[in-house]
Amino acid sequence: MSLEDWFNKRWYKKDGTSPALSLLTPLELLYSGVSNRRRVISSRTPPEPLSVPVIVVGNITVGGAGKTPLVAELARWLKERGKNPGIVSRGYGGRAEQYPYQVTAQSHPLESGDEPLMLHLITGVPVMVSPNRSEAARALVDYHQCDVILSDDGLQHYSLWRSFEICVVDGSRGLGNGHMLPRGPLREPISRLQSVDLVVSNGEPEASVKQQCGALLEYQMTLEPACWHQFNLDQTSTLRLTSGPEPGPCHGVAAIGNPKRFFRALQRMGYKVMEQPFADHHQFSPQELHFDGETPVIMTMKDAVKCRDFWESHWWALEVRAKLSDLFYQKVHQHLQQFSKDEK
Repeated sequence: MSLEDWFNKRWYKKDGTSPALSLLTPLELLYSGVSNRRRVISSRTPPEPLSVPVIVVGNITVGGAGKTPLVAELARWLKERGKNPGIVSRGYGGRAEQYPYQVTAQSHPLESGDEPLMLHLITGVPVMVSPNRSEAARALVDYHQCDVILSDDGLQHYSLWRSFEICVVDGSRGLGNGHMLPRGPLREPISRLQSVDLVVSNGEPEASVKQQCGALLEYQMTLEPACWHQFNLDQTSTLRLTSGPEPGPCHGVAAIGNPKRFFRALQRMGYKVMEQPFADHHQFSPQELHFDGETPVIMTMKDAVKCRDFWESHWWALEVRAKLSDLFYQKVHQHLQQFSKDEK
């Protein structure tokens, strides 16, 4: 069991108790104090506003909650309405020679990070990476004339000015035991939900999650299979296919925040999944994906971009798309309209 698995098992225990985690209370208090100090300092010296709206999509827990598919769907929605969106990201797992780093189809995930490369490949919008997201956002405005900036994660990146905040909560895991790091999975206190503009549940929220978030949990999204991908011989573009391997035995590969969610999705599609979970953002080697001959290997798009240099014909990547209510998009549209009026 990895350290990540050890913590997740205890953070998300149904009864919410763990004697081992209670020993971490002093560290939780220290982390909470530092986090609160950062928020206070940022409120006293707010960053300079940008000339375009900046929509931050993030969460208040460590690990995945579904924010990246939501960013991708917002980018598509904006493009369909004549906007020129751009995406900024920290580029976790990547290390470029210089920043801001513009992601292209030829980028390597060790430079760009896995999520920024995936976002660029599936949306086609400009993606800029930098540990300083403000720098990346200004580069998108200056060099690509982007009129809306989407930030993949970044609720806690207070040096990035934002005009709108969306917090995604995992509908099954929720906010765990409700404690701050390292005693719990929270990067910020639950009260932070009261200051964001929209709280979105990824999947039908369980009773315990509804109890944690209360009336703030107004919007729900579902992740639905959209299409299949296999990498072309040039290894920088994908074949987008409407059908994948025949339902039956497969190896499910997921190096994401909540691999179980991906495995359950494959099971609902009729696959008998041999689960192969890895730590979030894991960098694969070819040997790790050689299981038993030609049994299909199905992975997330986020993982596939890290495997394209050694892609094999019986490997498949499943792209999922976020589905949200019309009311959710109405709220985003109202914000964009209001921002435009205020600028005038």
